[in-house]
Amino acid sequence: MNTGPIAHRYAKALLKYVHETGTGEEVYSQAGVLVLKMQELRQFADAIQKHPELSLGRKQSLMDSALGVPMAEPLSRFMALVYKQGRIEIFERMLYSFIEQYRAANGIKVGRLVTAVPVPGLKERLQSILGEQTGASVILEEMVSPDILGGFILNVDDLRMDASVEGQFRLLRRRLIDNNNRIV
Repeated sequence: MNTGPIAHRYAKALLKYVHETGTGEEVYSQAGVLVLKMQELRQFADAIQKHPELSLGRKQSLMDSALGVPMAEPLSRFMALVYKQGRIEIFERMLYSFIEQYRAANGIKVGRLVTAVPVPGLKERLQSILGEQTGASVILEEMVSPDILGGFILNVDDLRMDASVEGQFRLLRRRLIDNNNRIV
């Protein structure tokens, strides 16, 4: 069974509910933390989604522990609904879908910035420039990868900007090979 449309519909309902109650930011933030915890700790995700012997209250207390604070009331009510409807096994997909829909509804773009060494202020400057150009709020995740030798690589949605030394070497190599093949 393809659970994607089901997760999408539940997430759409949650999005509508949080917009009506004005709790979107809090639920979005907590959903992001829960998704990260579920990725990092598969045992946690399995306890929530694959163990029917655990009661709803126990699952919610596990979620509270993972968050470090009590779950937002709309998220708690949503989880209770999902549990009651017997759809808890796709709860993580619902959270992913909610996050995507929330970002789309609120003009949030998320990307990754890879640099060879930490560059103070680059992330903020790029977020500002991209925000002005797209009219969206841009959030960049920073990564340091010495493999790129210098410069940076920026990925945001469909935009990929490779201003790395490694990327320039690849481009130069490709051009040399193309030119060499034309000679033969």
